[in-house]
Parts: sequence; C-alpha cells; structure tokens
Amino acid sequence: MTTRTIRMTAALATTAALAVLAACIPPPPQSPSPTTTSSTSSTTSTTTTAPAPPKHVMSIGHADVLEVAVAGNSVVLQIKDDSNIPEPGTVFRDPTETVLHAKPGPGPTGSELAVPASPAFSFLGDPGDPVWILPEVQNTNLLWPGLSTERIAGGVLQGNQVQVHLDAVTGPGSFHLYNVSAFGAPVIRYTTDEPFPQTITTSNNTHAHYSWAFTAAGRHTLTFRATATLANGTQVTSGPVDYTFVVGELP
Repeated sequence: MTTRTIRMTAALATTAALAVLAACIPPPPQSPSPTTTSSTSSTTSTTTTAPAPPKHVMSIGHADVLEVAVAGNSVVLQIKDDSNIPEPGTVFRDPTETVLHAKPGPGPTGSELAVPASPAFSFLGDPGDPVWILPEVQNTNLLWPGLSTERIAGGVLQGNQVQVHLDAVTGPGSFHLYNVSAFGAPVIRYTTDEPFPQTITTSNNTHAHYSWAFTAAGRHTLTFRATATLANGTQVTSGPVDYTFVVGELP
C-alpha cells in the first residue's frame, strides 16, 4: 500500500469518525425568534355625552314665540312658527331647541337701530346709542315675534285669563319688551331695570305683538313661565321655559 493510499484511508476514517460524533451531539437550543410586542395603551373609559343636535334658528318671518295653550289639565308654553321656513305651514317648536335671532346690521335689513332722541325712550340708552330691536310692526327682513293665546277657547280658564311671567334674563346689556301707544309713547311690559318676576296678564283668544329690544349684541337667555287657573279651580303652570336669543352675528 502506498503512502498516498494510507493517507487517504486515514482521512476517510477521520471524516467518518467526526460524522458519527456529530450525530451523537444534541443540537444546540434554538434562539427564540424575535417577538413583536403589541403595546396597548391603557385608557380610562369615560362616558361621553353625545353632542346636542343643532338648534333650529329663526331669523325671519312671523312666529308667536310666546304661544300659550291648554293641554288637558296643564298649560304649555311653546313657539308657534308661521314663517314657512323650512317647512310649509304652522310648526310648533320647543323653545329650548330654538334660537331666536336678531339679525346684525342697520335697519331695515338688520335689527340694529339708534336710540331715539325722545326722552320717552331713554330706558333704551342715550340718544344715538345702538339698540337691536325685533319690531312690533312687521319688517319682512326680520323675525316678527308675537304672543298668542288664540288656541285657548272661552270658558276653559277662570276669568278667561292667563299670566305670562318673565322670571329672569341673563346676557349682556339690558332687555325691554314694550309696545307703542296710539300717541307714540312706549308702554313697557318687561324690563331688566325692574326686579323679577314681571307679569303680562292677557285674555284667551288674544294675539299681540311688541318690540323686543336688546341694548347689547350677544347671547341672551329669557326665562318665561305661564300660569292660569282652569275652570274647575285647578291652578296650572308651564314651569320655567328658557328662550335663547342671539343678537347680532350668530356664533
């Protein structure tokens, strides 16, 4: 046997021995594969109130915003909307879901006027001061708010009378409700210059209009309440009802 043959035989034997040895050694433990950790931030669950639906805005047309009616053994205070906007015909609206808008800009297209120089109107401010008025006499460019008890039939109430109270006013400036007499003098019905509550007593089947005057632009809340005595002697009330007026630009 040649030296080359001996060397090859030895190499083969060594290779075989290594193969047998490798087969006897257990494989090394597998390294764990990379793990993706999902990070979940813990957020405290809170109960959120759904946003209130947008309120209906009335800027033009006729509406008896103080519409008093008797329903069974109760009296209700609501808005009788005859503007035909956007729905045709008469719509009875919840005052708490309605915004009554005194449009910005000078009259007659807007509600802003100057306080007259007559001393009789000094309750509105100094002559020439701005005042925003929803008028007693209809201006087709503006909201024309009225008072109505037309749906209360005769004999339903004792004395055929109902009281409409103004309990509170919040907002910038002053508020005054008045009508002008046949002699041109203002007759004040409600005013923030006097303590509350203040009351208008009116008969059933009545329809009336007044001037609604605000001495500052902004959001105003007027709280009204209707009371009456039914024919059977039961005293009834609508409870306080908030009306929202926005004077000038809408927010």
